[in-house]
Parts: sequence; C-alpha cells; structure tokens
Amino acid sequence: MIKVNGYELPTHVSHSQIGTYNSCGYKYWLSKALAVPEGQTWWLAGGVAVHEATEAYDRQLWEAEGR
Repeated sequence: MIKVNGYELPTHVSHSQIGTYNSCGYKYWLSKALAVPEGQTWWLAGGVAVHEATEAYDRQLWEAEGR
C-alpha cells in the first residue's frame, strides 16, 4: 500500500480514471480521493435510452428468426 498525503493510491487505475486525471486533476481528486458524489448528466439518460432501444430491436430480430 502506497500513501501520498494521507491518500491511499489505488491498486488498479482504469482508462477512464487516467482520462479524468489528465483532463482535470482536481476533478479526479474530488471524485476518487474525497468520493464527492457527482450528479447525473443529461447524456446518461440518452445513452441508456439508446441502449435499451437497440436491445429491444435486436431481440425482435432474434425472435423473428426463431432464435
């Protein structure tokens, strides 16, 4: 375990976490070190809707093909 200024460094860092750190180190610090909750964004609802619609479409195709 490695600590820096009382913050324990993670054992795994994802690609998105590196991207967050590169775009704004303070945002990374707030979200990961201090665990400040972030509000939902408008594109989250849109992305969920698109994924649900494409899944429903794919299921209809599979059922029509008898799978």
